[in-house]
Amino acid sequence: MARETQRLWLTFDDESSRKPLIYEMSRNFEVVFNIRNASVTASIGIIALELSGERDEIKKVVAWFEANGVQVEPVEINTIEG
Repeated sequence: MARETQRLWLTFDDESSRKPLIYEMSRNFEVVFNIRNASVTASIGIIALELSGERDEIKKVVAWFEANGVQVEPVEINTIEG
Protein backbone atom coordinates (compact mmCIF):
# COMPACT_ATOMS: atom_id res chain seq x y z
CA MET A 1 0.00 0.00 0.00
CA ALA A 2 0.99 3.60 -0.54
CA ARG A 3 2.10 5.56 2.53
CA GLU A 4 1.73 9.31 2.34
CA THR A 5 1.39 12.48 4.36
CA GLN A 6 -1.50 14.87 3.92
CA ARG A 7 -2.09 18.25 5.53
CA LEU A 8 -5.68 19.18 6.18
CA TRP A 9 -7.66 22.08 7.58
CA LEU A 10 -10.35 20.83 9.95
CA THR A 11 -13.16 23.25 10.76
CA PHE A 12 -15.27 22.32 13.77
CA ASP A 13 -18.62 23.95 14.43
CA ASP A 14 -19.99 24.54 17.92
CA GLU A 15 -21.33 20.99 18.32
CA SER A 16 -18.37 19.07 16.85
CA SER A 17 -15.83 21.19 18.77
CA ARG A 18 -17.20 19.80 22.04
CA LYS A 19 -16.35 16.20 21.09
CA PRO A 20 -12.89 14.60 21.54
CA LEU A 21 -12.70 13.76 17.82
CA ILE A 22 -8.92 13.93 17.41
CA TYR A 23 -8.51 11.59 20.37
CA GLU A 24 -11.10 9.21 18.92
CA MET A 25 -9.36 9.35 15.51
CA SER A 26 -6.06 8.39 17.13
CA ARG A 27 -7.67 5.36 18.81
CA ASN A 28 -9.70 4.15 15.81
CA PHE A 29 -7.41 4.63 12.80
CA GLU A 30 -3.85 3.59 11.95
CA VAL A 31 -2.48 7.07 11.27
CA VAL A 32 0.13 9.30 12.86
CA PHE A 33 -0.96 12.89 13.37
CA ASN A 34 0.68 16.20 14.10
CA ILE A 35 -1.28 19.32 15.00
CA ARG A 36 0.48 22.07 13.07
CA ASN A 37 -1.74 25.01 14.00
CA ALA A 38 -4.97 25.54 15.92
CA SER A 39 -7.41 28.30 16.77
CA VAL A 40 -10.42 27.48 18.93
CA THR A 41 -13.14 29.79 20.23
CA ALA A 42 -16.49 29.10 21.88
CA SER A 43 -18.22 28.80 18.50
CA ILE A 44 -15.63 27.46 16.04
CA GLY A 45 -12.39 25.51 15.94
CA ILE A 46 -9.89 25.46 13.08
CA ILE A 47 -7.02 22.98 13.17
CA ALA A 48 -4.24 22.33 10.67
CA LEU A 49 -3.65 18.59 10.98
CA GLU A 50 -0.90 16.58 9.31
CA LEU A 51 -1.77 12.90 8.82
CA SER A 52 0.67 10.15 7.83
CA GLY A 53 -0.34 6.63 6.93
CA GLU A 54 -1.75 4.44 4.20
CA ARG A 55 -3.69 6.44 1.60
CA ASP A 56 -6.86 4.37 2.14
CA GLU A 57 -6.68 4.86 5.91
CA ILE A 58 -6.35 8.65 5.50
CA LYS A 59 -9.40 8.61 3.21
CA LYS A 60 -11.32 6.75 5.94
CA VAL A 61 -10.26 9.37 8.49
CA VAL A 62 -11.44 12.21 6.24
CA ALA A 63 -14.82 10.50 5.66
CA TRP A 64 -15.14 9.86 9.41
CA PHE A 65 -14.44 13.51 10.29
CA GLU A 66 -17.00 14.66 7.70
CA ALA A 67 -19.59 12.21 9.07
CA ASN A 68 -18.99 13.81 12.49
CA GLY A 69 -19.76 17.32 11.24
CA VAL A 70 -16.19 18.50 10.57
CA GLN A 71 -15.39 20.35 7.35
CA VAL A 72 -12.15 18.99 5.83
CA GLU A 73 -10.06 20.84 3.23
CA PRO A 74 -6.52 20.31 1.93
CA VAL A 75 -3.85 22.75 3.12
CA GLU A 76 -1.64 24.67 0.75
CA ILE A 77 1.91 23.49 1.52
CA ASN A 78 3.30 26.87 2.59
CA THR A 79 0.21 27.97 4.53
CA ILE A 80 1.19 26.35 7.84
CA GLU A 81 4.94 26.57 7.39
CA GLY A 82 5.12 30.34 7.69
